[in-house]
Amino acid sequence: MNLINMTIQEPSTAIISSNKNKSENSKTDKKVLLCSAAGSAAGITAAVSGIYSLAKKRNPSISLKNLKYDEKDILMIGAGSILGGLSGGLISDNKKENKIPKLREASLQFFGSLACPIGILAAANKALDKANIKMPQIEGGSKITKALNTFISASPKIAVTIGSLVAGMNVGNKIMNNVNNKIFNQQENRKIHASDYLVHADDICVAASLLLKDSEAISAVTSKALPASFILAGVKTGSQKA
Repeated sequence: MNLINMTIQEPSTAIISSNKNKSENSKTDKKVLLCSAAGSAAGITAAVSGIYSLAKKRNPSISLKNLKYDEKDILMIGAGSILGGLSGGLISDNKKENKIPKLREASLQFFGSLACPIGILAAANKALDKANIKMPQIEGGSKITKALNTFISASPKIAVTIGSLVAGMNVGNKIMNNVNNKIFNQQENRKIHASDYLVHADDICVAASLLLKDSEAISAVTSKALPASFILAGVKTGSQKA
């Protein structure tokens, strides 16, 4: 009888223990995710505050609504998000095996998904400006014709923007995968995810502004969308695990 009872109880105990571990891991994952998001948001806020303070000194009448970001500002906001997310993740995650994945992701996010694409984009834009390409226009004065001509004129800029971001991410991630493999003595190949492109919402807005006459309205949208678009990079960095 005792043998039968033990046979019945042991699987039940194992199931309860397994469910308990799953519940604890789930709570830990949520905690790490929230702390990564909070750290990322704090980093973004600090970066935007610094950029705004410097811009305010140059132009006292400027406000957050009409604040425009250049390449250096974008790098600063990205760095703030990634460092904030990394800090939040490391502080809240007590598992040592998760430290290296977070550090790898931080370097991939900053160099592979941010610095390299922006560097290539800046160089490509300079080359495009020097080339001074003028696209052929459609004759006519209708609204549709004007809209088409605006799109045709902007098409080289749009093509360069999209091409530079895609090429930059692929090159940057390949470089950092090799660098990280040597630094951490691991053989991993982190693929580019669709969410990685969200950190370039500013470039999407800039490209869109070329198609619309009301560029001031687009600038207002960009100033709000740009900082928020970086939070995912910080969250992904801080929440990485083995």
